[in-house]
Amino acid sequence: AARIYRAALFVERRQLDSASPEAMAGAEVVPLRAEPRPGGPLALAATPLPVAGPACDHFDASAVVRAWVARPGTNHGLAVKRLPGWIAQRTALEIAYEGTVTKVPTQVRGLCVLHHAGQTFITWQEVDPLIKTERVSWGQVKAKAAEAARAYHYRIYVHDRPIDARSVAGAKLLARVGPMSGYNLNGRWAEWAIGEALKQPRHLGELAGQAVESWGMDHPRMDDCPVRRFVIFRRLGRSDRPGRPRLGTYRLPVGTGLYVHQPTSPGRRYYAVVSCLDGTENTLDFSPANSLAEPVAERVGPGEPVCQGQGLCGPFFDYPGQRKVYVQWAAPPLAPRPNMYFNWTVLVPPGLKGRVPAELYFHRWGRSCAKPARKLLAWSVQIAPHDYPFSGWYGYNPAAGTLRPARAGSVGDHTQRRIAAFMAWAGRAFHIDPERVFAVGWDGAVLTALYQPELFAGVFVLGFEAKVLEAGWAGRFAAAWGPKSGAICDSRGGANWAWADLEGLVLARRAVALPLFVCRGYSWGRFSTSWGRGRGRFYRAMHQARQPIFADWSWGGGRLIAPDRHSGLWRGVELTRATAVLALSNSTLDADGESDGQTNAAYSWKDMKDGPDEFAVTLLNNSSRQGRVDVTPRRLRWFKLAGGQEVVWEARNVPIGPKPVTTVPVRRGRARADRTGLFTLAGLTIPGRSALVITVRRTRCGR
Repeated sequence: AARIYRAALFVERRQLDSASPEAMAGAEVVPLRAEPRPGGPLALAATPLPVAGPACDHFDASAVVRAWVARPGTNHGLAVKRLPGWIAQRTALEIAYEGTVTKVPTQVRGLCVLHHAGQTFITWQEVDPLIKTERVSWGQVKAKAAEAARAYHYRIYVHDRPIDARSVAGAKLLARVGPMSGYNLNGRWAEWAIGEALKQPRHLGELAGQAVESWGMDHPRMDDCPVRRFVIFRRLGRSDRPGRPRLGTYRLPVGTGLYVHQPTSPGRRYYAVVSCLDGTENTLDFSPANSLAEPVAERVGPGEPVCQGQGLCGPFFDYPGQRKVYVQWAAPPLAPRPNMYFNWTVLVPPGLKGRVPAELYFHRWGRSCAKPARKLLAWSVQIAPHDYPFSGWYGYNPAAGTLRPARAGSVGDHTQRRIAAFMAWAGRAFHIDPERVFAVGWDGAVLTALYQPELFAGVFVLGFEAKVLEAGWAGRFAAAWGPKSGAICDSRGGANWAWADLEGLVLARRAVALPLFVCRGYSWGRFSTSWGRGRGRFYRAMHQARQPIFADWSWGGGRLIAPDRHSGLWRGVELTRATAVLALSNSTLDADGESDGQTNAAYSWKDMKDGPDEFAVTLLNNSSRQGRVDVTPRRLRWFKLAGGQEVVWEARNVPIGPKPVTTVPVRRGRARADRTGLFTLAGLTIPGRSALVITVRRTRCGR
């Protein structure tokens, strides 16, 4: 006759192969019931236990346990119908009910709750914390994690009235939190381990060959990596604004627990944190030490990143300025689950004044945001996200890694949303010029520019990895997205990992004004893995979609046609979101041989004019050979055409140096805009070391 408040069935599983059919199937546990005739065999109930959110890491058995209590003799247990990787001995049924507790664990103390910018920071003093020293390494954390199952855990409750021993029954259980929640366990970098090996190698040839390419977050060298406690917001006293505390930041003391909640609606709420040991909660002892006496006023918002202190520097090379680490806490839709956090670094050069450009750096696989390998401009703010847990720079399947079947989840663009939120905050915090933001890095830079082209003035690609196409890497992507399947889609309905198919994304965005792409190395999706033939699927798609692309994959990996480090000009042109660019295609000067490969590297332009009635540009051929090319103006702000509208154009040849050059007659013609308003001037001939002055005007009748 006990009053049951809730019941949760906790199960543990071994690590599954994310690409296997087991991961697609999910888990299913059903109650056992007796047959209607006496003495009959037991049968499986028709309805399985529901998986409880938001973490989806346990089953909700509340209704079943209530039925057992209401009708004695009906408790025939639970049957595991499907649970791949089940570790049976680590299964527990936790029941919260109204009754007499004879022994409860020591209660939590030191509760502190602060709301800021849409996020509620909840901290408390852990009971008998696993880590009691000021400094701790990743190896020590891993050793302590083996003791976590028998250590104190914590339950966080929220209510619209004060929470005590009586009202806790009506409070919402917000979260279950384990020990060591105050540590930035993801804030460790492969670059740190490589730097330590550079300073003092453990054996001869430790960094030789391809060995360092495999170094990652869990390399043995990382056991010595220091793990820092989080820095969060705190009250410093009253501010000039009524009802708003003056805020600062501080590092959590040793033995402090942390949970960051993102409310979905505004309101005034009470919070309480209680201790839990071996499944028994202390829901008897409530005081201001673990339950708020006054409510916290909350509002909806994305939150603000919090500076964690100095970032990685050295040991032998870095860019001038001060690099700091930031943590961005996130919840849906910026993350698949609540209370997730992600690391960033921000490098601010010395002596910056006014609005400055920004470089958003995307690391390659196995590396991090700690120490970007390239910075293009001397006076730009460099911002680097860390894609960990790995999302393929797109997002996550909320069902992946949970008890739900992977096919039940729709892959969300969490990472893309999180990048947009961080950049919106960084633009205000670091006085960034929104017209001069550049994407720099690997596949993630390309993917983000395809999804958020309006954010960038240009994209500079250091290389392509295309791991999503490699069978040996399928499991790593499946861990984030679920297996490659037609049953798993994104929010746009794309299946079979279409959200990461760079070729398909380009072709689907033909009408979208993409920024200028400048790339080094072989294209994403090479047609051949042998020497040469490096144009590949991405470069081909950019030409087919008439998008602006420059690339070099010549012998030795090619070179990046980077902007001038000090002036910021790219081949004499200031790239911004507001300036037009040229999409060049079908150039006869392109090369794709064994020792050299490039597209459009022979060209540049100047004197761009974008007016309501006229567009003009000077296109330069910097090579010694005559070339023929198709020209499609992109990102025009003023010279806009409707579908089917006609223009007249003129192209006249001029020298670009003191030496005489071969000229071609003045050419004139007409061009018609397609249904998206794009027009192309096809087959323009430019002799070597000369320029073509192109002028385009609307026709008088406009048709």
